Amino acid sequence: MSSAMRSTVILMVTFLLVFSLHGQETCDEEVKLLLSPTQVQAAILALQARGEKHGRIYFYDTPDLALLAKGVILRLREGAEIDITAKLRPFPGERFLDPSGGRERWKCEVDLNDGVENPSFSVQNRYVAGEVPETGQEIYQLLSEGQKKLLEDSKLQIDWRRVKRVAEIKSTSWGTRAQPPFGKLSLELWEWPSGRVLEVSTKVKPEAGQSAFVELRDLANRKGLELSTNQRSKTAIALGEIAAAHQQ
Repeated sequence: MSSAMRSTVILMVTFLLVFSLHGQETCDEEVKLLLSPTQVQAAILALQARGEKHGRIYFYDTPDLALLAKGVILRLREGAEIDITAKLRPFPGERFLDPSGGRERWKCEVDLNDGVENPSFSVQNRYVAGEVPETGQEIYQLLSEGQKKLLEDSKLQIDWRRVKRVAEIKSTSWGTRAQPPFGKLSLELWEWPSGRVLEVSTKVKPEAGQSAFVELRDLANRKGLELSTNQRSKTAIALGEIAAAHQQ
């Protein structure tokens, strides 16, 4: 075998090995439970939450939430730093690899709401400009190459002329010390003119989500915390209520 052929074979084997390893990527899980939004102070006391932080979250979609319906979430978050996130919640069986090849802030995660697992894939990018974008064209120009590639890989057709800033949400969050059998818990309150949601969550290793969900629900019950009757994702709840209010 010539040296050129040998080099080609080595490159092919390396590529297949790397592809295989990425294809077997496992995602950490974030277990989420919505509490009644009237329980803010009770939850802070019961969970011994501290370190209150404030921020704002802006979402971009079409007026009828066509992106959300297809599993696409475009978000700008203001807090200690400002970042833009492009996230996909794909249909069952769909998986995506890091479109940036490790150069950007890629996250593979399973969101577990009400015991239902929803994989999500996202790329986060810091935003350093001053003003919050209004239109889809503006937010598209701010997306990184990895974020654009993630949206392209989804095969979804996005009409950026219809996309605009559809929501501005006030966020208040707290953290807790380890709460056995969990690690730390996060408590987050979202507020907008027509409503609010209160979420307690914890991050666990792959395959541990279902048992952690049962334990988190049991913890809330032991602490006397009332659960929300709506256990969908807080993004779906907030955007759905805001869009409905705008149509009235």
